[in-house]
Amino acid sequence: MKMKTGDGLELFYHLTGTGIPCVYLHGGPGYWSKSFQHFANGFLENFLQMVYLDQRGCGRSEHSATQDYSLKRLIDDIEELRKFLGIEEWFVMGHSFGGILAVNYAQRFPHRTKGLILSNATLNMFNSFQHQMRAGSAILGLDDGDICTEDLTSFINTYYSILIKLLEKDGYFKFQYKNLDNKQNVDLIDQEGLNSDPGFQRYVFSSKEYFQDFTTLTENILKPVLVIAGKDDHAVGPNHQQLFRFPNAELKILNSGHHPYIENQSEFKAAVLDFVHQVGLRKEIQKS
Repeated sequence: MKMKTGDGLELFYHLTGTGIPCVYLHGGPGYWSKSFQHFANGFLENFLQMVYLDQRGCGRSEHSATQDYSLKRLIDDIEELRKFLGIEEWFVMGHSFGGILAVNYAQRFPHRTKGLILSNATLNMFNSFQHQMRAGSAILGLDDGDICTEDLTSFINTYYSILIKLLEKDGYFKFQYKNLDNKQNVDLIDQEGLNSDPGFQRYVFSSKEYFQDFTTLTENILKPVLVIAGKDDHAVGPNHQQLFRFPNAELKILNSGHHPYIENQSEFKAAVLDFVHQVGLRKEIQKS
């Protein structure tokens, strides 16, 4: 299914399931929603109407000829999709980088956000990347020294230099998966048509806009929030969620890496189902 945005781009989305609407915002930056849908559709769509969105420039959505991948534009896309589908209010679920989009959407459109579900989300990419760089340096036997965050270009260059060495030693994906067989399963799905614009990630990684500390927004978001973290998630950092300051949040730490919807499906489902149920109960109590 496709929707045309206000600036003329076609975005891919897939709408399926029954229940309260929930939009899924994938990570990457520059990935797509298909692998999450593949693994989660068997247990989320029985109680949520899931809206799987490929962000502009990602997956099956159209690439921006003008390279307009700004944070504001991506948030506008989400809101335009809500209006297009005629949804009054929905849950907003963000995985990894998608957490930045989810929190910024909730901050701009609180009256359209029923609640936030943040799975292994980073809200401060400097912090998450520093964790990766230090963990990677330890694996490689390098001295991590003082990682400078004042100059974004130098920071990203250092990050990539460590990332390349880790990939050469087949070490990087251990940050994401406890069992690398799961990575092979995801790769098979990605071979089916992942066609993201490399310019999307380049834009994000060269933009100070995305490297802001978005944890500062959390204390002002009053909507119910479910935070899911993996105790072995070294992509965002297993303790990254300790930086969040949501006033109305529930935390679930699961036995998984960066992808609990693959590695711990039963507990991931239970956490989301219980949260959705509890938010529904609060709404009923407020009405009575």
